[in-house]
Amino acid sequence: MDNKEVVLLKKALERQKKARRQAERILEEKSRELYETSHQLKETNARLENLLSEKTSELEGVFVNIVDPYVVMDLETNVIRMNSAAVQFLGYDFPNEPLNLSTLVHPDYKKYTLDALKQLYSIGTLKNYRAKIFLKDGSLKFVQVNSSMIYDKNRKPIAAQGIIRDITGEMEAEEQIRASQNRLSTLISNLQTGVLLESEDRKISLTNQMFCDLFHIPVSPDQLKGADCSNAAEESKHHFTDPEGFVKRIEKILKSKKLVLSDELEMKDGRILERDYIPIFSDGKYKGHLWTYQDVTLRKNYKKNIEAQKEKYWSIIANMNLGLIEVDNDDVIQLVNQSFCAMSGFSEGELMGQKASEIIHVDEKNIIVEKGKERLKGKSDSYQVKIRNKNGETRHWLISGAPRYDETGTVVGSIGIHLDITAQKTLELQKEELLVELEASNRGLQEYAHIVSHDLKSPLRSISALATWLQEDYKDKLDDAGVYNLQMMQEKVEGMDKLIDGILKYSSINSETLERKPVDLNTVVNDIREIIYIPEHVNVIIMDTLPTLEADATKMHQLFQNLIGNAVTNIDKKEGIVSIGVEEKDRFWQFYVRDNGVGIPEEYHEKIFKIFQSIGNEERSTGIGLSIVKKIVDLYQGEVWLESEVGKGTTFYFTIKK
Repeated sequence: MDNKEVVLLKKALERQKKARRQAERILEEKSRELYETSHQLKETNARLENLLSEKTSELEGVFVNIVDPYVVMDLETNVIRMNSAAVQFLGYDFPNEPLNLSTLVHPDYKKYTLDALKQLYSIGTLKNYRAKIFLKDGSLKFVQVNSSMIYDKNRKPIAAQGIIRDITGEMEAEEQIRASQNRLSTLISNLQTGVLLESEDRKISLTNQMFCDLFHIPVSPDQLKGADCSNAAEESKHHFTDPEGFVKRIEKILKSKKLVLSDELEMKDGRILERDYIPIFSDGKYKGHLWTYQDVTLRKNYKKNIEAQKEKYWSIIANMNLGLIEVDNDDVIQLVNQSFCAMSGFSEGELMGQKASEIIHVDEKNIIVEKGKERLKGKSDSYQVKIRNKNGETRHWLISGAPRYDETGTVVGSIGIHLDITAQKTLELQKEELLVELEASNRGLQEYAHIVSHDLKSPLRSISALATWLQEDYKDKLDDAGVYNLQMMQEKVEGMDKLIDGILKYSSINSETLERKPVDLNTVVNDIREIIYIPEHVNVIIMDTLPTLEADATKMHQLFQNLIGNAVTNIDKKEGIVSIGVEEKDRFWQFYVRDNGVGIPEEYHEKIFKIFQSIGNEERSTGIGLSIVKKIVDLYQGEVWLESEVGKGTTFYFTIKK
């Protein structure tokens, strides 16, 4: 190696040593810096650990003391932690009872909950999640949850936390509000009144089908929501008889913003609408208005007809003989007609505005006060009063009173129709006096009948005795004609005796002498069969068992004896049959006595029930028997009639009220 190379090598070694010393110097400086940085990092880390410990303690305090239920769950919705409020609300003994929150969700909210979890995992927060959940005791609650994700240091999601709020009361209230809104909507939809609700800027908030129908709007109410009504008056004015007046009226109403009721609108098609305007204010601020429309065509026409009828009938009432008066609830006269003025003696001017009870002098004032109270209760009735008119004359009135109502059905007074019955009342009093006199006369006649019958029978008995003596004393000297005449005399006397007995019986039949006790009619008929003469060829048969009546035994005996005796004496057949029967009706008994005798001509069917009337020239008949029958039947509020065919027989029917 030459010198030149050695020199170069030495120089290279020196540069290398120099570079090594420089690198060592730099390394020493960096080491010192690194030491200082490491020391600083240790101090900073210590401070961070202290801060983290402080923050962790603070969070623990917040977690323990939070009022609302607070829950931390893993990504599988398993509960990791919950505070005491959550334990108390959910009812689970955590951590002794593992809990997965997804099991609490009501089936109706399962899909909604899955979508909400996806949102939480995706964006990291979930606000105002609402669901229905089951608690441990099986009860249901509505809850609202606000939650957020929890991440590790690498921003990887590891859990979620959330605060639960019980909103069951709010949800139930909202449900009630929705139900009320639905009911209100249904009610409005089915109203027979057209409804239009407009906002403050004339936009339609609500309407119904009736509104569309009234104005022939060819769309549904839902399609009208939000429509601008600013020009609606101009667009619909052609429906009305006064188009410009309709528009101006709406502009005036909207400008004043004051309540308007019963605005009447006449339409070109003949209909009449009634419109209401109701402004809506909230805290003094105008929020819109409500229009309502109702078709009152029928009511208006009906009212016009009523007014016409009222005018017509008032004209009749004003001129009829019945006095009419109307008073209010304070008895103040509101209306009278001319007939009432004539009846009372007062003029219309003297009566109007006066209290009826003070100006009309009624003998029994209490009855007017009592009837007035009854009117206020809506009762009607009729009654009689005695009054003194303006001239001081006593008159009798028949009053028919009724309450008077207004259009709302409230009693506002009463109306009375008065009939002057003074003449009838006088006749009634006279009739009562006559009845008293008649009763006294009847009693006198009955007494007279008994006296006369006794006075008449006494000479008849004497005549009968003389005739008997003559026949016995002179029977050897009398020829056939003389004997016949004496016999005829005896028969006439006997007939006269029967006639007197019949008259006495007839006159004694009246309701005052009736007794009421059980009478077995079967016994009555059997007794009659034993008493009266019944020829051998005649049979008296009871066809039906006869009833026992509460009646007068003597009158029942007279009734059946006259009918059976009449039947027996008028049978001309070799085999005579008299049948007696009965049929029970709802309110009476219907009896019959039937014979197969000679029959009665039709012209005698009514005549034979009158006193002293008999059939043909039957000399033995007194003409009283069937009249006694009718009088007894009348006493028992019954009827008597007959059916007969000459030569075949007769059936007498009669009824007795139960």
